[in-house]
Amino acid sequence: MANKKASTDHPIHALLAERWSPYAFQDRSVSDDDLRSLFEAARWAPSSYNEQPWTYIVAKRENSAEFEKLLSCLVEGNQLWAKAAPVLALGIVRLHFILNDQPNRAAVHDLGLAA
Repeated sequence: MANKKASTDHPIHALLAERWSPYAFQDRSVSDDDLRSLFEAARWAPSSYNEQPWTYIVAKRENSAEFEKLLSCLVEGNQLWAKAAPVLALGIVRLHFILNDQPNRAAVHDLGLAA
């Protein structure tokens, strides 16, 4: 692995400055149990008024039809590297509360927290 320390304007934690994003994935599947645990953790993330305004669409590479459909939602530049991922997940957020249909200004933040 290459040492690619970030050139930051101000000091940041070493774990962030030294993180490496190779746009490469191991050629192995992700178990359904691991995915269930991942999305169960997301389900329990806090959100404004306990709304949990997010939904995920998930496709594993083993299911090529679903995977290609989800991959096609990405811009071409991201498709180049994402096609090698064993799993794609698209986070979708409701922008209005279910209870009263009022705007939920925290919805996108809440999705980010769940992710």
